Amino acid sequence: MLILNTFTILIQVAFIVFMTLLSMNIVRFLTGGLKNMVAIAPAVFVNHGGGPMPLLGDKDSIGLTRFLRDEVKKYVNLKELKAIILVTAHWEESKVTISSSEHHDLYFDYYGFPPETYKYRYDAPGDPELAKRIHTELTKAGIDSKLDPKRGWDHGVFVPMMLINPTADIPIIQISVLANQNPEEHYNLGQVLHQFRKEGIAIFGSGMSYHNMREFRFSRNTGRVVNEEFDAFLYNACTSTNEKRKEQLLVWEKQPGASDAHPPRAAEHLMPLIVIAGAGGEGPGERVFNWDLTGTFRLSGFVWKN
Repeated sequence: MLILNTFTILIQVAFIVFMTLLSMNIVRFLTGGLKNMVAIAPAVFVNHGGGPMPLLGDKDSIGLTRFLRDEVKKYVNLKELKAIILVTAHWEESKVTISSSEHHDLYFDYYGFPPETYKYRYDAPGDPELAKRIHTELTKAGIDSKLDPKRGWDHGVFVPMMLINPTADIPIIQISVLANQNPEEHYNLGQVLHQFRKEGIAIFGSGMSYHNMREFRFSRNTGRVVNEEFDAFLYNACTSTNEKRKEQLLVWEKQPGASDAHPPRAAEHLMPLIVIAGAGGEGPGERVFNWDLTGTFRLSGFVWKN
């Protein structure tokens, strides 16, 4: 009887030791796995404002400045990012063009602003290897593209990024939109870029959800929002899942208020949003910015986080 009890105790001790070791290994495996996991980076559309105005403390741009400086980081963990692919409305080409140098100077593509606005610096590195990989993936998908090691980063890049990440320590790849302003081609571009989010590379689109230069000049402070209906369309489209989102954005020109928000052949500022919607993946986007410039022009920003 004593021998049986002793044997039972030994079995129980052995089982406890085994389970303890097993638990320790499971914890070690899980924590090691978590350390090695790369978070899926977000796809984000931001409005970059008029020229350098968000950087100048312009009272009409204060809501936009605050969002770029203070709010974006609530939706994008900059410390986790390996790089940023940034699609800018201020670079139109006949084929998708990708900045590919280790360093790019700034391209001051605005006019008539104070002298200090032509002395800005933003010394984030480029990433030639990532640029080549993007070029390769676009080629595989049948999208014509080219590398460009010379063109500087325009204000669609450096104005928002100086506010979003002033330390300039995250590599940036600048990508053009297409001069044809074809929504399907831009959505397809975004769908190819989506895969890089799985590597911890964020996809940013920099444009304006409303961009009518004539109205900006002559219809400020009207006391009414001039693009309320079109902004509602963008909200419904971008907060839909992929299939419906694409279906709606491909016919954006047919929506009420579309030609007022983005005049014919001048919709380059909407194209980055369509790219980012394509890079959003299957799930719906979230509107994270909704603000009326001078109380008249409603601007919306979106994020897809998966």
